[in-house]
Amino acid sequence: MSKRKLYHGTSVKNVDSILETGLKQSVFEQAVYLTESAESAARWTGFKLSAMGEDTLAVIEVIVDESKLSPGCDHSPMMQTMFGAGESILHEGDITTDEILNVIYFGKGV
Repeated sequence: MSKRKLYHGTSVKNVDSILETGLKQSVFEQAVYLTESAESAARWTGFKLSAMGEDTLAVIEVIVDESKLSPGCDHSPMMQTMFGAGESILHEGDITTDEILNVIYFGKGV
């Protein structure tokens, strides 16, 4: 079983819950959104959170089984170029607390 290190951006408000219960899959996709670098996750999440008035965000570093990964379709090549962010990767199902490696913080409050 091959493992891959990937990243998920989120609000700082979600960190405690994620560390207690893991990353939960999206109700619509039945997957967790990931990307290949912490910076990429911070860029994608930062746009949304800054619009909501949050100036600090968290990126959850995970190591997951590659067999549960598939390409996401929400980061088109044009969007990747415009925002300077990487590809979208979907992880089928929840990500457990055992698969969480680290939390990295980005923003003014760091």
